[in-house]
Parts: sequence; structure tokens; C-alpha cells
Amino acid sequence: IFFQIGRSTESPIDFVVTDTVPGSQSNSDTQSVQSTISRFACRIICERNPPFTARIYAAGFDSSKNIFLGEKAAKWKTSDGQMDGLTTNGVLVMHPRNGFTEDSKPGVWREISVCGNVFSLRETRSAQQRGKMV
Repeated sequence: IFFQIGRSTESPIDFVVTDTVPGSQSNSDTQSVQSTISRFACRIICERNPPFTARIYAAGFDSSKNIFLGEKAAKWKTSDGQMDGLTTNGVLVMHPRNGFTEDSKPGVWREISVCGNVFSLRETRSAQQRGKMV
């Protein structure tokens, strides 16, 4: 199963996500705030058969459904010659300590690349230098 997530309301998006602004009472309060969520932020691929893995990949797509990253996005070539990169705003994930239980505590935030690699956070959300691969 493949899910596309982002702030765009275009048809390729399965789940539309929006920023929340502290203290705002309605959508009209948030109109002037620039979003920190990419139009096509990430995709999640879930296997229906054991071991039921779910993988997350940062991604932006152009009108031809090809992966696209803006000119300000961090991009690099991997040791095996593939291109990898980070979305301009980043796709961040956090796994809670103690799992998903009543005793859950916040875990460490990580950033996901286009190829699904996991990195420590960049110095700033839109920095050109990626974090260390985890």
C-alpha cells in the first residue's frame, strides 16, 4: 500500500496535513503564516504481508510524478551513484521511548531522506548540510 502525504490538496495526496498555529481560532488566522509542510512531503509504503514493514521516504513530485526537490533543497550523490536529498522543510520522525504505551516519553527526532535514509537533524530545518546518517 502506498500513501502520499503533504499540504497540497491535489489528487495525488492521500492525507492532507496542515500547520497549527498556537492561539489561532480558525483557518483565517493562519492564512498569512508560511507553511513548514511541503506540498508533497513524504510517502509511506506499507506491506500487507508479514513482516508488515512500513517505510517512509521524503519526497516531492512534479506534474509528471517524478521525484522533484526545489533548488534550495539539500541534494547529494551516494557512494553507489544514486541521488539522495532532503525536502526543503524536512520530513521529521520521532519514535517514543518505551514504545506506544502509557509510559511513552519523547524520543530523538530524526530526518528522513528521499531514499529513506535516516539522519540526525540539520543545524536548521533548511540548512544545506545534512545531519549524520543514523
